[in-house]
Order: sequence, then C-alpha cells, then structure tokens
Amino acid sequence: MTNPFVHLLPVYPMIAKQILDDYKITDGKCLDIGTGYGYLGLELAKITNLEMYFVDINPEVLDKAEKNVAECRLDNIVHFLEADVCSLPFEDNFADLIISRGSLWFWKDQIKGMQEINRVLKKGGVAFVGGGLGRYTPDSMRKRLQGMGRMAQIKKGEKGFMNGKKLQEFVDKTGITNCQLIADVKGQPATWIEIRK
Repeated sequence: MTNPFVHLLPVYPMIAKQILDDYKITDGKCLDIGTGYGYLGLELAKITNLEMYFVDINPEVLDKAEKNVAECRLDNIVHFLEADVCSLPFEDNFADLIISRGSLWFWKDQIKGMQEINRVLKKGGVAFVGGGLGRYTPDSMRKRLQGMGRMAQIKKGEKGFMNGKKLQEFVDKTGITNCQLIADVKGQPATWIEIRK
C-alpha cells in the first residue's frame, strides 16, 4: 500500500507538541479518530503517558497504524479499534483528549461524527478536530505542503475541505456550543475545531 501521508511526516511531531503545549493533557484516555496510519496519535503518545485508542473505519490502514506503533515500542497502553466516528463504541464522558487530523472531510455524516465526539468527551476534556499543518510548522514547509496529499485528492462533488466561514457554518449545524475555531496562522482562515467540556 502506497503511503499517502509520507510528505506530512515532519508535521505530526509539531502538531503533537502544539496539542501538548495548548492543553497540557498528559494522562488519561486519548482517541485518535480517523487515525489513518496512526502518525499523529503515535507522536502524541511519544511525549505523554496517554492511553491511546487508534480508531479508523478502514481495517487496512488500522493494520498499518498497528505496525507503525509496534515499531516504536511505546510503553503507553494502546488499543486499535475499527469503528465509524458516527457510532463510536465508547460510553458517554469516556475520553480526556480526542484528536483527529484530516479525516473530518471524509466522514459520511460529519454532523453526527462531531456530535459523537462531543458525547464521548469527558467533562474537562478537549477535542481538537480538523485539518491544517499546525502553528509550529515553518513557513517554508507550509508553502511546500499546502495543496499536497489527501486534501488535494478530494474530487469535485465530494464534501470537500472546509475552513473559515464554511467551517463555522458547519459547526453551527452540529448544535455544539462549547467550541471555537482555531487557525494555524494568525489572520488565515481557521481549519480546526476545538471542543472543551
């Protein structure tokens, strides 16, 4: 299987560091929704004691995530679950931290998926969902990476990438009020949804 994320490998440690710096959640349960090959969750696990749940609807990519995690020999407790974000197999108030980079645009029911994330998020927890390259990515790398990878492969007529005003309109439809939009670069359209409970 060709790795569609190889060009993004340098970005994941920077996004993980941003998540740690902003939310300071180092223990508890973390869900990496739409984990793909597991790169963001893996980088976050390396710098925390989080119990990691790598969740994806695609069993092939989940197998690859499991292999990638095994190669790193983490001492975190890790789980791999084949599941749809629209019907998460977790009880209410389950996770301390939920992360998801790049999968939102591919969910069959984006509104239901966000509502499910909000449901399983613990009181005092944080969810960081969306896309982008993170604010620690250097400008030269950001220019090189924009327009590459999965986002560039989204075909006309599919749900497509949302940012800025379009992302806010989407959030409004979810009915989730305990959230705000986050931009990677000040003055640029937001690409992330932050939920705090």
